Order: sequence, then structure tokens, then C-alpha cells
Amino acid sequence: MMVEKKVAGTVILHLKDGSKKFLTQIIVDHDTLTHTELSDQKTGLATILQVLKEEVQLDINNIHLLELTNGQLEDQNVPLFVFETLEDQQSLELPNRYHWVSAQDFRQILEKMNIEGVPFF
Repeated sequence: MMVEKKVAGTVILHLKDGSKKFLTQIIVDHDTLTHTELSDQKTGLATILQVLKEEVQLDINNIHLLELTNGQLEDQNVPLFVFETLEDQQSLELPNRYHWVSAQDFRQILEKMNIEGVPFF
């Protein structure tokens, strides 16, 4: 059986009060990293940017790539793109399957995954 390769990403939202929120995706009542199947026609970066633009409905002109690392998602190695943006450059309202979580909640999600070189948030 051929396993579809995945690509994952998150966005750090810098709030005006100095705190941070992190983009997550809800799958079966659990928060996880935003992810999708890797497209044969696009790079990993282009694939995750398309999800952020079309599904999450972020203004991708106002996000900046901060880091690229690797992680384990569903027992599969995946590239993990970490972006950042400012509160006043994005809508805080997200489509149903996505939401912003606190740094503490995001750390708990990362602890369940094997992330190489975990960025210091």
C-alpha cells in the first residue's frame, strides 16, 4: 500500500499584547498541526501555502516563513513549515476545522510528536 506523503505547517500569531497564538487543525476532536497530502505538482512550501490561503483563509501575503524542520505525523516523517504573522494583519476568525491555541496548548501538541530541532517559542 502506498502511503501518501504529507506536509505540515503552523502559523505563530503575534498578538498586540505580546503573547502568541498558534494555528492548529481539529481532527476527530483533537488539535493537531495543520497538514495535507503533498502534491506531486507543487513543492511542500507551495502545498502548505495553498492550504493556508484556501482552507484556513489567511492572508498569505502577510505571513513570513520562520523555520523549516521535520516531524512525525501519523508515524510518517513530514516537513514542518513554521510561519509568523501579526494580529492586525490577519482575521482572528477561522473556518470550523482550524483555530488559534495558546503557546502552552501548542507545546502539548508538539510533545506528542517527534519534532527535530523544535523551535523555541
